[in-house]
Amino acid sequence: MKKQKSIDAIHFLKTLTLRKIINGLLLRLSYRISIFSGKHIHWGKPESLSIEPTNLCNLKCPECPSGNNLMTRSRLFLSDENYKKSISEFAPWLSNLILYFQGEPFMHPKIYDFIALATQKNIYTTTSTNGQFLSKENCEKIVKSGLKRLIVSIDGTDQNTYEKYRVGGSFNLVVSGIQNLVEAKQTLNKHTPYVIVQFVVFKTNEHQIDDIKKLCKKLTVDLTLKTAQIDDFLNGNELLPKNQKLSRYARDKNDKFHLKRKQNFKCWRVWNGSVISADNKLLPCCFDKNAEHSYGSPELLVWKNKAASDFRKLVWEKNTIEMCKNCSEGVKPITLSK
Repeated sequence: MKKQKSIDAIHFLKTLTLRKIINGLLLRLSYRISIFSGKHIHWGKPESLSIEPTNLCNLKCPECPSGNNLMTRSRLFLSDENYKKSISEFAPWLSNLILYFQGEPFMHPKIYDFIALATQKNIYTTTSTNGQFLSKENCEKIVKSGLKRLIVSIDGTDQNTYEKYRVGGSFNLVVSGIQNLVEAKQTLNKHTPYVIVQFVVFKTNEHQIDDIKKLCKKLTVDLTLKTAQIDDFLNGNELLPKNQKLSRYARDKNDKFHLKRKQNFKCWRVWNGSVISADNKLLPCCFDKNAEHSYGSPELLVWKNKAASDFRKLVWEKNTIEMCKNCSEGVKPITLSK
């Protein structure tokens, strides 16, 4: 929906300040200088931040560490105090706040307050949901909170296909939830949040891409196709789509799979942002799902400390970090055909 995308872009631009623009330029300039010079020169402060409201989830998705119980971190909710401290610390430079990491953010009892505080601080804020909590009442709260973008996951166009991955979820509940959200925006005369349906492509649902396009058109929301992250992908996996154009992995001449990414790729994700986990640790990025590479506490000084600098150097100079071997950064997204 071109009109919705244009309105979303305007809302983003309205959150920018001179400080944020200069910070973004410094990050990008130092990134380019470092690539061309071969030296690690890092300027600026985080312009993008993911904060994890909770790592608890109501579904049992097989490739998600929160859903398949393979997460080694303690399950908990981010405290109100820690959230407010982090927002106060990072807000002046943030162009983008992502209120999710692992888990279902709408399970957090303070999620609407979290969003509202970010809105008050003039931060463009996004969150993502499995769509099981989009009641009429909750959708009204979402719209009133000032959330700018909401990603809703639907990985199938009927219950049978949908539940093959979203184990324990209701397809009809997600669809009715999106309808509730569209209605709430109309009732309250608001353009936000910009609603995007995210369809993660698996072998189980790749035949329904045309159907999800039709469904999104009917619901008057936008659609994005996402390649599936598979933990054990080297020898293939039953969830990998048959059409390799819909996968982030390619098969080589030895019948092994690898990421579709250039070998000399320089990660932007660890350069311009960070993640704050529910247990209040500052992490390199959203692929550090078990918080194995924490920089320390969520502070600007910590983002620039030796641990953070050393990790960024390691990511750039070596290809040995386990979590980086399955990262989608630098992998071309799926393009939607008309």
